[in-house]
Amino acid sequence: MSEFFQIRCPACGVKLNAKFRHIGKTKNCPKCGADVFVPEPPNSLESGGLQGAGAEGVAAASASLPNESISLRPAQLEFHDRYFILGKDRIVAVWQGGEGWKVNVGSGFAPARSNQTAIPDNGVFAFVHLVCTDGIPSALEIHRISSRGALMAIVRDENAVLNRLEEKTELSPEQKDVLMRYMRQIYMVDVLDQAKDVLDSLSIIEANSV
Repeated sequence: MSEFFQIRCPACGVKLNAKFRHIGKTKNCPKCGADVFVPEPPNSLESGGLQGAGAEGVAAASASLPNESISLRPAQLEFHDRYFILGKDRIVAVWQGGEGWKVNVGSGFAPARSNQTAIPDNGVFAFVHLVCTDGIPSALEIHRISSRGALMAIVRDENAVLNRLEEKTELSPEQKDVLMRYMRQIYMVDVLDQAKDVLDSLSIIEANSV
């Protein structure tokens, strides 16, 4: 049984994956930032509790854990946004609506399904959701991916990798640098001029020596 069930953000309508144990809690939507309350799934109580999770699962889901990080993640890739999978110091794969996942083959990016040997088998990766508003990059949502073979999900189904996302994380200076350079390649200067919040989050500020 999947540990996730789908809900929608009441503000922007995007589909989200929520965990059963987070029922009764509130989290910000990774797409628009609105408050999203995690309700019980439809018919969960009528069917004996949380789609077979049992009374113990209901109690665990309802427990108050104020210091716990609540994980809401997109349930599907959004056509107007961009997505990246970053390794330690390079972009491993990219997704843009209509083109599907493309993997880094050294000389550029090529369709993942026909270049599976270029997909790393294991490691720790960062999944970057670049939220775009009217074509302008407006926010970054970053999650960790670390389970063995997780990246092969991009071959089976373009949305499947979303179920492999773990806790939120931050990019290393090397990852920020590689993503910044790639964005400067794919976006015109006038677009980047309007993406100040994203560029600021990718900037690497070194302390000045006194």
